[in-house]
Amino acid sequence: MTPPPTGNGGESLTAHQLLRKLAPDYYQRFGSSMPGRHREVFRRILACRTPALGGQLFECPDCCGYHYRYHSCNDRHCPQCGQTDAEAWLRQQRARLLLPVPYFLVTFTVPEQLRRFIRSHQQIALDLLFASSAQALQELAGNPRRLGAELGMLGVLHTWSRTLIYHPHVHYLVPGGGLSLDRRQWVAARHGFLLPVKPLGARFRTVFKERLQKQHPDLYREVPAKVWKRHWNVDSRPAGSGENALRYLSRYVFKTATSNRLVPVLPGGKVRWNYRESQTGRPSAIDLEPLDFVNRFLQHILPRGFARVRTFGWLHPAAKVRANRVRALLREKPLLTPAEHQAWNLPREPAAPRPAETTSAPGAAPLCPRCRKVMFLVGEWKGAEVIIYPKRPP
Repeated sequence: MTPPPTGNGGESLTAHQLLRKLAPDYYQRFGSSMPGRHREVFRRILACRTPALGGQLFECPDCCGYHYRYHSCNDRHCPQCGQTDAEAWLRQQRARLLLPVPYFLVTFTVPEQLRRFIRSHQQIALDLLFASSAQALQELAGNPRRLGAELGMLGVLHTWSRTLIYHPHVHYLVPGGGLSLDRRQWVAARHGFLLPVKPLGARFRTVFKERLQKQHPDLYREVPAKVWKRHWNVDSRPAGSGENALRYLSRYVFKTATSNRLVPVLPGGKVRWNYRESQTGRPSAIDLEPLDFVNRFLQHILPRGFARVRTFGWLHPAAKVRANRVRALLREKPLLTPAEHQAWNLPREPAAPRPAETTSAPGAAPLCPRCRKVMFLVGEWKGAEVIIYPKRPP
């Protein structure tokens, strides 16, 4: 497919197409110094939906047209993958997390001087980011002068800004209230207010410092001393029913830094990255050197097995009894496993309706682009292995 023009003599490529185009030059210049994890993930992304991963061959029963569908890499960093998984995750979390109370979106951000340290020690530092921010929230909420209750929290890590620079922060979706410390009642937060952000930021900084100093004293000495004197920013804002905030967070649970959006490539070779200013919402753009774009993307690759999404308090999987206590206090049905439904002979909840599909579902046989008939699978391959299916009778 011919890339669409940009209107200034350049072309527009999807993020994945652009990464594939720039990969040879990037490997030639930085290949010998690439971290092993970056090399591993980048190789998978570049092979996504190409013949290298194999695929399936479909034939139309009417016009005898053929269609190839290549396999996806299913890597969580890939711009092309994860959409179906994100939609399934959103449906599941909507049923499990959203309660009939107001919600808040609370975001914890570290000072700029700490970002390089975190990027160099991601496994340790990002774990500390989660643990320290969650502890700060729970400690302030547990103070009887504040809320006097235990919170339930869903945390999602983002490491990028709107311009793809390294900017680690954690978003928490928090119900506006909590379970009283004696676990007998629901304590509602004040209207439009959860917890004061300045004490939250101060406690966040203190807990991060104490944990790092105690658990990793050698790494603690690498952190510039001025970091501990800076203000650590926390933003807390009402999120209504929580539905829109949850949908926003779901977009990047199975994707990293960017979707497979169109990226303009200017005539001189630079990459134009369009974004919206966070404060004003106005559209803006920066022009990047091609390999700088690749660098900005690769720096957001997470360590293998790192959990980007975590739950705390009575939303933690090990706190099911407390979670159902909260649901009972709010007159909501308890969360039951399939085995519990069967043991108590309860009717299963009907599945939430899905939006109508205008194309064939992912994984299903595609529609012929010419006559719109369902095509038949006639062969598939993975690497060097090829499987040819017998012809269907007419």
